[in-house]
Amino acid sequence: MKLFVISSAHLFKGEAALINQLFEAGMPVLHLRKENPDRQEYAGLISAVDECFHHRIALHQFHELSADFPGVKRLHYPEWMRKQPTQTVKNDEFTRSTSIHNLNELNEVQGFAYTFFGPVFDSFSKPGYKSRLAGDFKVPVMENTTPIIAIGGIDADKIEPLKQMGFEGAAVLGALWNDKEQALTNFNKIKRICSS
Repeated sequence: MKLFVISSAHLFKGEAALINQLFEAGMPVLHLRKENPDRQEYAGLISAVDECFHHRIALHQFHELSADFPGVKRLHYPEWMRKQPTQTVKNDEFTRSTSIHNLNELNEVQGFAYTFFGPVFDSFSKPGYKSRLAGDFKVPVMENTTPIIAIGGIDADKIEPLKQMGFEGAAVLGALWNDKEQALTNFNKIKRICSS
């Protein structure tokens, strides 16, 4: 099962060092998503991450920063951005991802490398952000669809159920950042289960 990490919603002291440790531990991709980000602080965080890991960072905001950081080759288009009529997402130079909240939107995301879908479980990081899925939920089997990555309330205990549901991957957020002291330990546990 593929594993993705979503950054903490807010900048914190020592964040770049922890991100570097997670990359060194095998974090495949970090989606850099901040609430109400300051462009300079956002760019500063990218600068503080070892350049050898830049190709594993997906920008959720300030896509134009990819010109300043040529190693960054991943762009994420949140649902609101993807649906803007003036938005252009065709660029083969980048790995492009997006998000959906309803599986009926799968035909809208052709041409993206993968899409996040959720919340699959009640969110750890967003109180009140509840799952809307039935307990016996299965990802619909369809030909030529964009890979669906589960997001929302995912920790080590949820990886096996996600495999049973048919998701191709998992994106973790609160399981790492809600207890930063244990982020590396929790990541390693989740990674091990995803790989088994």
